[in-house]
Amino acid sequence: MKTKEIRYLKDEYAKKLLKEEDCKEYVASIIASVLDLPKDYVVNNLKLLNNEININEHVKNQEADAVFDLDEHIVNIEINYNNSIELQTKNTGYIAQLYLTQIKPGENYPKIKPIVQINLNNYDVFNKNEFIYHSVVMETKHHIIRNKDIEIFDINIDLLNEIDYNEIEKLNERDLRWLLYIFVCGDKRLREEVYGESEMMKKVNDKIDNYQAFLNQWLYYDKEYLDNCGFEELGRQKAKKETAKKLLQMKLGTAEQIAEATGLTLDEIEDLKKEKD
Repeated sequence: MKTKEIRYLKDEYAKKLLKEEDCKEYVASIIASVLDLPKDYVVNNLKLLNNEININEHVKNQEADAVFDLDEHIVNIEINYNNSIELQTKNTGYIAQLYLTQIKPGENYPKIKPIVQINLNNYDVFNKNEFIYHSVVMETKHHIIRNKDIEIFDINIDLLNEIDYNEIEKLNERDLRWLLYIFVCGDKRLREEVYGESEMMKKVNDKIDNYQAFLNQWLYYDKEYLDNCGFEELGRQKAKKETAKKLLQMKLGTAEQIAEATGLTLDEIEDLKKEKD
């Protein structure tokens, strides 16, 4: 089944949102719902960690989206917009790195914090039409868990596109569908209706609106500038690339959005991304 566009489940929105101090309660609510933990416990113990967890200096773009210390756990939340073998390999690598970095030289049997990876996906990873999948390392015949230190939760955000907002509105804030519906709802009025008087969700809504306004301002300004600067073609092309580089550095927009704003091709944007790396 072809997935629909999920506007706010993208780097320029979701990754920023997860790391905002003002949205800590919201992130804690997601984690509490997934792990079935008391929300207050998660809020009081959740600490944002450095997301640069890759230890191989020869591999580029190995930054996790949002990594947290939760007392007895390490929680990694990943935003996955397009499914691929490369993406699955990268996410598995994050789990391995988060596990290995806890083992210090000379220590015998160190206490390892379990790794929990929560994947917020714009697709159904197993194509079984489920909203949430829970994976562990398990023996296949007897279904005996081999290692309790690694858990993966895949959330099928795309499934929320099939649920009417009136149904979401009836749910409570412990329900993961209620918490994550904000990523699929592009109508601000509907979001406000669904989330009512929730101060927590008002903060999330405001952040999303601010990101959108800032991104639109950048894209509009640069397109207007490039259309009216009157450069010769060579100078115009250089200006387009410089603008695209700046947008890439500030992580303002997807490759498609930056290509549309600057008039460059997607291949040219990808080449600029490689230069940046």
